[in-house]
Parts: sequence; C-alpha cells; structure tokens
Amino acid sequence: LMAQKQCRYVDIDYTSPEGRRTRHHLIPARLEYSVKNDKFRLLALEPRKAASIPFKLKILNVSRIQSILLLEKTLSSPVDLNAVIRRTYYKEPLKLRIVNRRNALERAMLHFANYEKNTTKIDEDTYECLIYYNQAMETELLIEVMSFGPMLKVIGNEKFLKSLQSRLEKQRMLIYTQRAHRN
Repeated sequence: LMAQKQCRYVDIDYTSPEGRRTRHHLIPARLEYSVKNDKFRLLALEPRKAASIPFKLKILNVSRIQSILLLEKTLSSPVDLNAVIRRTYYKEPLKLRIVNRRNALERAMLHFANYEKNTTKIDEDTYECLIYYNQAMETELLIEVMSFGPMLKVIGNEKFLKSLQSRLEKQRMLIYTQRAHRN
C-alpha cells in the first residue's frame, strides 16, 4: 500500500502458474477482487524500454506472491493507470443487447461493474452495452456472459463470438460424452 501511494518500485518474488519462481520490479497500482475466481489480483506497472510506451500492465495473482521488498526507487511523476489499461484493450469492444425484464439492466450493471463500459438505451426496454476488455480479462468475461442468462445477447465482436461458440461447443461435447458413458 505504501509503494502504491508513494509510486515506489517493489521487488516481487512470484511463483508463475507453471511453478517457476520469477522476480519482478514493478510499481503496484491497484488491487482487484474476482468474485468468480475468489482471488485478488495485483495490477502493476512494469517499466518498458520503448519510449513510446513507458509502462506495460502486469497482472499478478496475489496468492502466488512469495515476498515483496519495498525499493527506494520512485516514479518522478504519477502514471494514469486507467490510460495504461485502455491501451491494452482490443480495438473492438464486446457488444451486448440487454432486454430489461426482471431488473436485467440493473443486474447486468452490477455483474459487469469491474469492466469499463458504455450503455445506451435503444428502446423502451432494450439497451446496448459496450464492454471494453483485453486478453487477460477475456476468459473471465466469457464465463460471466455465459452465466448471465437469456436477457442478455452477444451481438459483437467477432473474436468474442467465436470464443463463445467454441466454449459452448466444448460444453455440448462434454455433456454428450458424459451421457454416452452413462449408457
């Protein structure tokens, strides 16, 4: 928390998902909680050598952090984390159509509260919601969209639609395989 408030670098000893120990020199920027995965993530800034993009967004699972050492090095000026995150978004946002029955709009706004979004009223009970996301967010967003129900329809983007179709096909095949083994 001190490093985040003072824009100070930290040395993080981290265990990757593959089990490799790595070290990172980062500036902690924000903690996020994933309800779906029941885990905290650290959003941090990783310095880049390219002058055009001075920082890269790094996302670490907090439970995989082995130790953190506060360093003396600080940033000379604060960095807009939201601008860094926006640079990582896909060019085309996810486009959802929400039919506002049984408080679907309110539920969707709560359900997708941790994403940057823009919602527009189409008619009396229909809304269009654009959700901006990047590759690191895609799987969780896919699961959240699938769990929402029939009041929500994915109408774009093509990349997300293909991922959704692939995921649904895998689930269909899994169900088919399970039924075949029972018989």
